[in-house]
Amino acid sequence: MPDFDHAVLGAGLSGVMLTRALLDGAPGRDRPRVLVADPRPVDDGPVTFAFWASGPGPLDRWTIGTWDSLVVVGHDGRARVVQLDGWQYRAIDWGRARADLLTRIATDPRVTVVPAVVRAVSDGREAAGIDLDGRWVSVRWAYDGRPPSPSPPRHRGGVALTQAFRGAWVRTERDSVHTTAATLLDFSADDGPDLGFTYVLPISPRSAMVMAVRMGVGTALPDPGPAIPRVVGDAGWHVEAEERGVTPLVVPAPPRRRGHRVLAIGARGGRVRPSTGYAVTRILADTAAIRRSLDLYGHPFAVPPDPRWQRALDRIWLKALARERADLEPAFLSLFSGAPVEAILRFLDGDAGPRDVLDVVRALPPKPFLRALVTTAGSLG
Repeated sequence: MPDFDHAVLGAGLSGVMLTRALLDGAPGRDRPRVLVADPRPVDDGPVTFAFWASGPGPLDRWTIGTWDSLVVVGHDGRARVVQLDGWQYRAIDWGRARADLLTRIATDPRVTVVPAVVRAVSDGREAAGIDLDGRWVSVRWAYDGRPPSPSPPRHRGGVALTQAFRGAWVRTERDSVHTTAATLLDFSADDGPDLGFTYVLPISPRSAMVMAVRMGVGTALPDPGPAIPRVVGDAGWHVEAEERGVTPLVVPAPPRRRGHRVLAIGARGGRVRPSTGYAVTRILADTAAIRRSLDLYGHPFAVPPDPRWQRALDRIWLKALARERADLEPAFLSLFSGAPVEAILRFLDGDAGPRDVLDVVRALPPKPFLRALVTTAGSLG
């Protein structure tokens, strides 16, 4: 008999939410033995997730800000306000949520939390083997959510870029931050060779997250500093905390099923949308799909793949980003001026239907994407 029924490798968003789902089985279910392995401390510093939602969700109790409208700013400084029409842009304190959830998970007698580095994962027909800093354990099902390398290898015919980000939590000396709308894309403070922009979460009149994002090659972190005066005006300010990271954007996505007993989850399982970098709602939906697969079939592998058309569009978008990334600002601006907001939000999250995709494609400038399509033709599978 394996040592554990489930092993969750990596306690990020995907790992924590999946662990909670595994423990929340139907009444009468056999009590699962769950291993959670992650070398990071429970309190791993500030992390903020922002996403849009049309209803309540499992992370709502850690919400720190909500907005019914978004601002998009061009390189010339002109701003456009986008009303979300029944949707809501929501920011959560994931650092606090993770600490709360992991603390609760660790007190469950069914769970063993090990603060160890996973050195290797070995698949087998009857069980998978996990190397925890030199100690091997066997598990019935392994879910590999370890952070992928920030510089992933590029496969033949594919594209491998990165999304690098650095954010500053800014505190002002007096009320100066406008809180009515969050800034989703501000291109006015960027002059680099990559596609760069700033987004702003105005939490209160004296507090805001100012995040600089760069989509391109390499792992150098952008500087949010030049954008801060635009947010706070002439008020005095200081930085209370920082957030930073690098996310790989890769097509084609790596395979999710890694043999008989191992499933890749989170960023390692391609749950970060490669063309946009969005992941929260995709990870939450994937968690529910894994739980449903276990309930219906007794294994975690019956999770729906991304639609073929979505994989094709991701490839074209990333090809365009690789070829002409500094010139794609007009594409983002035209997207928010020419397509219905519901279609845009579903498209960015990867939950769009055919009509949504048509609306988005019509709104985009065709030339950079047609050039990318020409180079991609014949490799859309």
